[in-house]
Amino acid sequence: MKKARIIVVDDEENIRGTLQEILSDEGYQVSCAADGETALRIIQSEAPDLVLLDVWMAGIDGIQTLKMLKNIDPDTEVVMMSGHGNIDTAVKATKIGAFDFIEKPFSLDSILRTVSKALKSRRSRLTKGKKTFSESAHNVERKFIGSSKAMKDARRMIRTASRKPGPTLITGESGIGARFVARMTHSMSGRRDKPFIDITCDSIANEKSFEATLFDGPSKSSGGKLSKFELADGGVIFFDGIEQLAEPLQEKLLKILKSGRVKDSDGKKSIPFNAKIMASIILNAGENAKDIVQQSNLARFLSATTVKLTPLRDRKDDIPELIEQFVEELCDEYGKDITSVGKQALQALVEAPWPGNVRQLKEVMEKAVLACEGTMLLKEHLPLDGLDTQYGLNTNGDTKGMEETDLTLAGYTPGKKAGRKRKKVKSGVTQKTLKNSVVLCGQGLHSGIKTGMILSPLPPNSGIVFGDISSGDQIPALLENVRSTEYATTLSNGRITIKTIEHIMSALHSYGISNLLIKIGDEAPIMDGSALEFCELIENSGVEEQDEMVDEIIIDRKISVGDPDDGPYLCVEPADTFSIRYSLDYPPPIGKQKYEYVHASGGDYKDSVAPARTFGFLRDIKKLEEAGLASGGRLSNVILIDDEKVLNTPLRFPNEPARHKTLDLIGDLYLLGRPIRGHFTAKKSGHTQNVELIKKIMELILDTESDEAKQHAVTS
Repeated sequence: MKKARIIVVDDEENIRGTLQEILSDEGYQVSCAADGETALRIIQSEAPDLVLLDVWMAGIDGIQTLKMLKNIDPDTEVVMMSGHGNIDTAVKATKIGAFDFIEKPFSLDSILRTVSKALKSRRSRLTKGKKTFSESAHNVERKFIGSSKAMKDARRMIRTASRKPGPTLITGESGIGARFVARMTHSMSGRRDKPFIDITCDSIANEKSFEATLFDGPSKSSGGKLSKFELADGGVIFFDGIEQLAEPLQEKLLKILKSGRVKDSDGKKSIPFNAKIMASIILNAGENAKDIVQQSNLARFLSATTVKLTPLRDRKDDIPELIEQFVEELCDEYGKDITSVGKQALQALVEAPWPGNVRQLKEVMEKAVLACEGTMLLKEHLPLDGLDTQYGLNTNGDTKGMEETDLTLAGYTPGKKAGRKRKKVKSGVTQKTLKNSVVLCGQGLHSGIKTGMILSPLPPNSGIVFGDISSGDQIPALLENVRSTEYATTLSNGRITIKTIEHIMSALHSYGISNLLIKIGDEAPIMDGSALEFCELIENSGVEEQDEMVDEIIIDRKISVGDPDDGPYLCVEPADTFSIRYSLDYPPPIGKQKYEYVHASGGDYKDSVAPARTFGFLRDIKKLEEAGLASGGRLSNVILIDDEKVLNTPLRFPNEPARHKTLDLIGDLYLLGRPIRGHFTAKKSGHTQNVELIKKIMELILDTESDEAKQHAVTS
């Protein structure tokens, strides 16, 4: 089997040499570069599987190099290296697309382990069919769907444009997919392995921004700056929305494109550039592309090959196919099992005028899929509030009184479509992870230190694992690692300590995320004091079902801690679902509050529990400060209460404090490491009681497993 190709980029010769020797001994093909500019040239010629990239280098630094590298080949994995890393740099690198971030000095085992994981991730991504645009003859049909004549003509022109070296103009309304078409054309062409440079014209307001956008690029090691035309180097430059450019700027750009030359960075000579030029014109509704083109010398020059994209309202026959595609993709992303779309829902979607075109349709479908908990997507699941006027959807009529049971969308049933197989039915709950790595920045509530987290997928049976961003040490989010429950839940294993984990754990529990690596400083960010942004982070990444199952913890007897009369008290009893009844009893202004929660889905949790924020009393602030806590408390991330009223913010719910206590309990319960089925009754309880009850549940589980093992031994 051919070993992977790796490029080591570091300005320290001893590190390059050491890594080259180590990795070559493991059988990898290794090249080295001392700076970013050299690395980019090697990357374009060698197409590596993995790049080990130093952050701090002269000239083009690691972050700039990472951006350009991902532009050249998004599928190349990149591991960033730094002798003085911090959460800001790690978060920035991960947002751009780095697989991991490791701190120097690193051990032999750690570097080989990281390399192995990165290459495994790349193989897995490619073999699962998440293919790059470069596999595109089939990709056009698969991704750019629609059976209308307009779509067939567009696909034909995309193929024509991909074969021609001259300029290409794409015309269509906003949301129609011009950038997607440009990337598709690039990927089908002989330039597919070269860069795709994307320039948004509405950000070029004057001569100064024109020069900065096109010519003020990364620094060369020899001095001067690289222009976009030099960076393209055999690839494609796409100017999105050229109609936004003022006429003098259009003429200036036209002069450059006609000559095929740009000034060198020192301004003393002109040099030829090699790039296919593509551009788009974004039309307003009712505008004629031919009229716009005839009014612009630049547009006429670019229109040698033109791809016309027809508005969605003029090709309604394509809408069911698009819905089919979106339902399939979104069901995979969010772990849904929608097998059909109701007649009224389909009719409403087809009849809408869709001024925002395909992009708007997908946004509506995403919200509808998230709202649907059954196997049929109904009209009631469509986000109709305001859409009757905003999008023109017909919202009249009763959706529940009509037949909605036998219509499948264009014959589509998820799981039965070619190329997509249903998983075998197994006992327990399907394990899940995130589809993509995502990042979040904020501030620690108790430390007050700027912090953040990187959430990365893990394979089945890994569990929820917290990792220190600097040392790389890891600690599983399990009961055995809880070290403190004073004001927040804290994990520690003697090497690292992670504080205030309950909010992120609550969101993960509610979305059923079984396996995840959370790289972090020493405290989870508090955000606005709720779990809402953690829910949005999960949804932005997407949820991926895995091929393994995890057994639920099913409560078969009552277990309790505390005083049932006066509290604090917490108990769990057998039930068919996971549910919580929380009672709070404080002096005014909180008073007596109750909240009941029955878990249905992550979306339901996001609406009813996740928005509830941390609350605190003014009288306790001094005590917290003396204990070195609440340093990150701000008026924007905590509900502050005195003896008479809430001081700083309107409540999101009348019983918001009780809901937040429910949020904390959901998070702490996930320290059991798997979902639980039972009804919890809580009275004035907090983290301490939560963990005490979890210990009792865990003891019962261990006793049950021990009895089963003994019984098995007797019968064997």
